[in-house]
Formats: sequence, structure tokens, C-alpha cells
Amino acid sequence: MSLKTNRNSTSSRTDRPDNLPTVAEVLRLPAVAGGLPRVLAGQPQLGNAVRWVHVVEARDVTELLDGHELLLATGVGWPEGDGWMAGYIAELAAADVAGLVLELGSRYRQAPERLVECCLNQSMPLVVLERKVKFVSITEAVHGRIIAEQMGALRARDEVHALFSGLSLRGSPADYIVAQLGAVLGSPVVLEDMAHQVVAFEASGKSEEEVLGSWESRSRSAHRARREQATGDVRTATMGTEGWLVTPVEARGARWGYLVAFDGTPHPAGRALVLEQAAVALSLSRLADGTAENWTPAAQHWLLASLLQGRYRSDVALAARFEAMGLPVAQRRLCGIALRTPSDMPSSSEVGRLARSMGFGAVASWTEQGGTKVLLIALSLPSPRQGREHPEADMDAWAAKLSALTRETPGSTGSPTMAAGAVVDHIGGLAASLQEALDVLGSLPGTAASPQPATLHRTSDRALRRLIGQLRGDPRLQSYVELSLGTLLQHDAHHGSDLMQVLRAYLAHPGNRTRAAANSHLSRSVFYQRLETIGDLLGVDLSDGEVIAELQAAAITWEATQGRAPGN
Repeated sequence: MSLKTNRNSTSSRTDRPDNLPTVAEVLRLPAVAGGLPRVLAGQPQLGNAVRWVHVVEARDVTELLDGHELLLATGVGWPEGDGWMAGYIAELAAADVAGLVLELGSRYRQAPERLVECCLNQSMPLVVLERKVKFVSITEAVHGRIIAEQMGALRARDEVHALFSGLSLRGSPADYIVAQLGAVLGSPVVLEDMAHQVVAFEASGKSEEEVLGSWESRSRSAHRARREQATGDVRTATMGTEGWLVTPVEARGARWGYLVAFDGTPHPAGRALVLEQAAVALSLSRLADGTAENWTPAAQHWLLASLLQGRYRSDVALAARFEAMGLPVAQRRLCGIALRTPSDMPSSSEVGRLARSMGFGAVASWTEQGGTKVLLIALSLPSPRQGREHPEADMDAWAAKLSALTRETPGSTGSPTMAAGAVVDHIGGLAASLQEALDVLGSLPGTAASPQPATLHRTSDRALRRLIGQLRGDPRLQSYVELSLGTLLQHDAHHGSDLMQVLRAYLAHPGNRTRAAANSHLSRSVFYQRLETIGDLLGVDLSDGEVIAELQAAAITWEATQGRAPGN
């Protein structure tokens, strides 16, 4: 790490080189404070790092300096007059000296005015000691402090290396690595992809909206400023007006994104080193995963899980999360979709691309419902102000294209089963819409392979199924199914008969037995005989409307818990 600093800067947002003490910190040491130090020039530069302390009395010393030395002098060896002072101070400034300390009493009663003027012109700290002190005591104190801090820095670097190496070996996911980085640095941290969309973040005490608000535009602005100011191939650099410390996440010549740390307090190991160690851990985690787009589905999974589990502070914070991850929510209509397919297709990335092609936005995540994989989708639709008056028609068109995409995927065995929650106009209602979609989907029977486009089932169309979907885990509802259909199910299991299939065909068309018989692929006479058997086994009148309603509710519940398609 270079020890060169900008003398015109009043402060530094990055770590001091090697955790060195500053001139101001040296002046507060007891060995120096006893000399009653007084700053005559370079007050804004008291943050200069002190790498070493030298006692110098000769005029020509610059060839002995490496930079960041604090010079101690009494002036006894300096030439007469003041004509040499301008050149001397200029040479010290060019050698990147941290500052000059002049002890009064041996040569000078007060600092020469010309010396003060030259130090002011070069922005170099000039400190006078009103009392005599032992220079050896100062050098011992400062060097002891430097060595102690360097040892502490080495220990801190070992701890940081052990932490992030352990995370890599355990295969920790990106969000956990980012959370650990935020805890180590004590400042907000964001992992973004190459499109400047947030993959994971740790707010570290700040509000989510403060960290993520208008993220894409802020990030693009900061990266643009860095490119304009770049002077070389610097891996980790401070950039933008917010003082972000940024390092790329990359491996094997591929760059996947950037790790961003907000301004914060120095770390013993150096904030840049900590950030780079975390970036290495993220790179290894991604390589180990072995997928080309593993960050996208993972980020969307964390986002939707946080939404459904209520792990967010406010609607404003939630909106900031969705916007930062690429889903527009401001002045948009939102809807939850739940989808069940015979395979693991489509991917969350394909869902997003399809939505964007239609002017929508979408984030998606695979989850499980009753042992069955379900794709949850948060869909963002244009508002009426944007010329889109009929969201249901937009959703149906999107669902038809998604169904076609699924059917055309190699290895697909049919259309998906899809359900939609209510359309809402604010982010706070999206969780309820997603849950509604899950409830409706959970009440729908599994769909047999079909080349036809899938229907988008809505809560308004399937009120009874939605209610059953919400209650299907209730033991009382399960007991009701056994009470209503247990005898019939036991008969089928024992005799290998198809009475339950016949009953479901009848309940689908209770007012048209001819059509019901055709759907069960039985002749009317055989169908009627089996209906009579069902009535006898259950002890009910299948022409009674209330009985039909009771059996319909029981059959829907059984279908939902068994995941069966009609006729199976």
C-alpha cells in the first residue's frame, strides 16, 4: 500500500496506511504533551500518518527520508539567517514528511516567522515545544505505539482471513457473507451485480431506505465518477460523493459484480483488506455453486422470503428493497402469482425476462408447498396512468406466454397450474396477494400433462377453494374429510375400485349425469350403478343439494391434500 497522501485534503475517508498514528495523536502522547506543543502551521494536515520519528539537525536530510516521518529538531545545526528556509521546507514537503517539531530554547526563543510562512505555504504541520523534553522519550513512545499497532493489525488480518476462509469452506451463501462483512466493518455493505441491482445487503444500523433508496442511479453515478477519475488499475478504491469503498467480485477473468462498503470507522486490518477478503469469499462461493446465474434466484428468494415472513421495518423500506433488486413498485400495480409445473422450469431469470419483454417487472423464487415445488412470482404491472386500464387482461396475456414458455421447454410434460392473488396498488398489500395465490394453488388439484395453455385461477373465481386452501392443514378439516369420504376411500383401497373417481366426476356435473358419465369414461348404466353403490356406502342421498355441497367440500379438500388431478 502506498504511503503517499494528498496534502491538500483535510481528511481521508480510507484507512491510514498500515494503521499508523497521526500527527495529532502523537502530540497527545504524554512524552510529547509534556513539552506543551503548539501548532503554528498545517492544522488541517494533523491527520497525516506518522511512519517513524527522526531527530534531525542538519540541513541536508531529504535523501535519508522515505516519507511520513515526523522530524524533531532544536535548530542548533541550521544555517544562519532565513534565506534557506523556503528551499528546505519545500524539500521536506516533496519527501512527504508528516510534520516538523521544533523545540524552543536551544537555538530559537520563538519560531522564525519565515519558517512559519514556508510551512503554511507547503501545508506542512509545524509544531513548537514550549518546554524541553527528551527526544529519546518521544521516539520510544511513538515507535512503541507504531509497532504495537502493526502487531495488532497483523492479528486483525489473521482473524479476518480466518473468518472469510471459514465461510468459503462452509459454502456460506452470499447474504450471510455480506452480513458478516457488515458486522466486521460496522457500516452498511451492499453486494450488487453488474447491472447495479442489489443482490444482498446489510444495513448495520441505518434504515433500509437510506441504504438502498435510488440505488441504481446512485451506483451508476459513483462508478461513472470513478472511471472519470481513474489513474490506474486500482482494485479497491473510494468513489462517489458518499465515500463508498468498492472492490470487484471476480474470478477466472469473469467479473460478477461489486462489493460496496459505506463510509465507516477504520478497522485494524484495514477496511480495504477486509472488503477484499469478503470479495474472495463471495467469488469462491459462486464458483463452488457452479451455476451461471446463482445470485439472481438467491437474491429473489431472500427478498420474497423477507416479504412473506414480515422481516422488514416498513412499507417504505420494503419498497426500497424491491426497487434496488430491479422490481419497480412506485405507481405500479402489484400481484402475487403461484405456479406449479411438472418440472423446475421456468427459471426466475426467464420469468423476469418474459415480464420485461411485455413492459412488466417480476421477481420469482422456487419454494415448497406440501412437499411440492411452487414458483412464487411478484408481478409489477403498469398503472392506469401509464395507459394500462385492464390489469387482468395484462396478467392473462403474460400467463399465456409463460405457459407457452413452460410447455416449450425441453423435458416439459405439460402446462403449469397457475393461481393469482388480488391486484394491489401498494407494496404493503403484496404479501397478502402472494399468500392468496398460494392458498388458491394449494386448493387446486394437480394438473395432468396438457398441450393447452394453462388457466390463471384467481381468488375471485375460486372462493371455496381459496378457503379450503387456507384451512387445509387444520385437523378439524382433515377429520371432516375422513368422516365424509373415509368409507369410500377405504373401499377403493381394499378392492382397487374407482368409486372416488366416479364421485368426483359426478360432483363436477351434478345436474347432468350423462355428461358426468362421459367424463368418467363409463357407460351410463355402469355409472348409475356405481353412484348407487357410493350412496349406499356413504349412507347419503346423492340427489340432495346439501349432501352434494358437503361432499364437494370434502372432495376439494382431499384433492388439495393429495395433489390429484380430476379423474386420477
